[in-house]
Amino acid sequence: MRISLRQFQKFLTLAESTMKVEGGNTFVQKINPLTGYIGWQLMDENYDYHQEIACSMYADMLHDTDRNKKYYAALKKAIEKKHSMGQKANILDIGTGTGLLSMMAANCKADSIVACEAFLPIAKVARRVIEDNCLSYNIKVVHKRSTELKVGPGLDMEFRANILITEVFDTELIGEGAVDTFNHANEHLLEKDAIIVPWTSKLYAVALQSELLASCNRIPEFVPLDPDPIKIPRNIVSCTGTAGVHDLQLSQVPKNEIKIMSEPVHVFNFDFYKKIEHNRLQEVDFKCVQDGRIDSIGMYWTLDMDQEGETVISCAPSFIEETPWRDHWMQAVYHLPTSVEVAKGEQVKLYAQHDQFSHAFHIQKDCMKKPDLSWPACNCRLHMRTSRTRLYWMNDKLKWKKYVNVLRKLPTGKTILYLGDISLLPIAAAKLGAKKVISIQDNIFSFKVMKSIIESNGLTDVIELLDSYKANIGEVDYVVSEPYFTDSIFPWDGARCWYLSKRLAPNAKCLPSKLRIMGVPMQFDNLHKIKLPLGKVEGFRMDSFDRLIQNSSDRSCPDVDVQPLWEYPGVCLSKPKPLMEFDLNADSPESQILDSGEIEFTREGSCHGVALWADWDFGSEVISTGIDENEKWDIGTKQGVYFNRKPSSVTCGLKMDYEATLFPQMGCIHFKFDFPL
Repeated sequence: MRISLRQFQKFLTLAESTMKVEGGNTFVQKINPLTGYIGWQLMDENYDYHQEIACSMYADMLHDTDRNKKYYAALKKAIEKKHSMGQKANILDIGTGTGLLSMMAANCKADSIVACEAFLPIAKVARRVIEDNCLSYNIKVVHKRSTELKVGPGLDMEFRANILITEVFDTELIGEGAVDTFNHANEHLLEKDAIIVPWTSKLYAVALQSELLASCNRIPEFVPLDPDPIKIPRNIVSCTGTAGVHDLQLSQVPKNEIKIMSEPVHVFNFDFYKKIEHNRLQEVDFKCVQDGRIDSIGMYWTLDMDQEGETVISCAPSFIEETPWRDHWMQAVYHLPTSVEVAKGEQVKLYAQHDQFSHAFHIQKDCMKKPDLSWPACNCRLHMRTSRTRLYWMNDKLKWKKYVNVLRKLPTGKTILYLGDISLLPIAAAKLGAKKVISIQDNIFSFKVMKSIIESNGLTDVIELLDSYKANIGEVDYVVSEPYFTDSIFPWDGARCWYLSKRLAPNAKCLPSKLRIMGVPMQFDNLHKIKLPLGKVEGFRMDSFDRLIQNSSDRSCPDVDVQPLWEYPGVCLSKPKPLMEFDLNADSPESQILDSGEIEFTREGSCHGVALWADWDFGSEVISTGIDENEKWDIGTKQGVYFNRKPSSVTCGLKMDYEATLFPQMGCIHFKFDFPL
């Protein structure tokens, strides 16, 4: 099953546990984002099955025309080479997915083809797609992992293959188990002179200076607050963070937010035609190309598709070379524990290492002792509970200034209840004159992080830290929230503070005081491709696959996707429109609320969907999770996207109707947009 880290994270949030009931339906256990309570929802009996299919997200890579054409060319070359040597071309396709590569092989006149696929629903649809293209006679689809295949008469493979074609790569190249996949295939499934497509991979690193990227992993020792800055505990400041890769569209980091401190450094070769070691350490010297500092290491890889290296697929960011857009293979960033000051021309040593699935990087200057080469591991607990997107939000100077302005306007000597997970707002409220601040952290890691920050600032007498929302709160004057909850998915899920405040402190004034759900129709450069039907790929019909994905998405997925839109360029086709507004000082609703209206297009273009976000109104300040007046998206949150399945051509003045419905019992908002035909 091919699934990126982002898709896997989303997959985990969608279905926790299920219970079959009479009549064939299924109760699915989910957290209500508004109330925080766990409840049961009645779903389709095949909910889990359809969810797995919908979340597998094979389609985005099949829209990568550059990838498809280069695989096709390399496969054709390998088959012709075997035929020119008087040999049959016997193909093994590992992780066949839709069967595309196997069908390419059949079109190139391969003599035999065995395609294996471990994910049963996709193995089934591969057979249908192959049948739709009248190629079943030459392609055998086996529902197994490649490591489970048996070779011999009457078994999965009648004989060893002499050409292997596979795409088992992720952003880190080896994160999907490529090392063991190739090692096992070479030893057990392939002839000694087999041609592997792709033949080899080169992995490159580049030193980067970027406060934006560093802010996704670190918090400074002192957070500005006049007259008494907030002190962050040393174990948090010096923590390396988690070992998980930071995958992103590195090309989209604004040019004024990144400095390239080195030329690309070639650190590893992965030769797929021979045994690959599980653990390697490489030392490489490089020269800095300008003055500055090194905050992190960017990584990308290339694939030599053929033995001669004539056909190459590159995942380099645009500041290295122009490459086609890809979302299934992005770039990776590895954060250094501390930034290192460097000068132009200075020589620096890079330590690159990998294990079976991942990579790590360290640097050393001549004047420094050899760095600790142990793998990153969070020991402060903050990184275990806080995403990199959230860490950036906590480091956002403009938002922090707005929050502080809100707190300064509150009367001193009051009792404040803070609602939300790990935040510096309770600390700021205590330092700015609150009589008492109550913070509830019902996760043990979050509790310990907040406890350490409170103690570091000597505020144990002012801040009461509780570990349960069932605790007796007492009288409260103000409820304050960013709002942020770790298990939130959509930008508006922070409305949980509304429900909690009415339950815990019904007489207190709530800040933020209003929530506005905002929307704007979008024309994306590329993002819409992840949801577009395939139709045909390299001349092969993909109708059966399209129907399977669409049917499964309809039966198991929310109507709104979540994406970091700053990574995905596009054009707004209208002005931002408030779709719903809630008074957070009013009683929280128990029954559904429907709002409707129309959006007028102010630009012509192709409407690929509607971007959605939340604006939190504090009265004196508005904290937005969306787009600013310069059409720049907020980096510290992910936005919702309601995709248009059939992109529409729109003109200025054209109007589109919409409906937005809040369902409190499920804790969700459903949207409907009548896209122009």
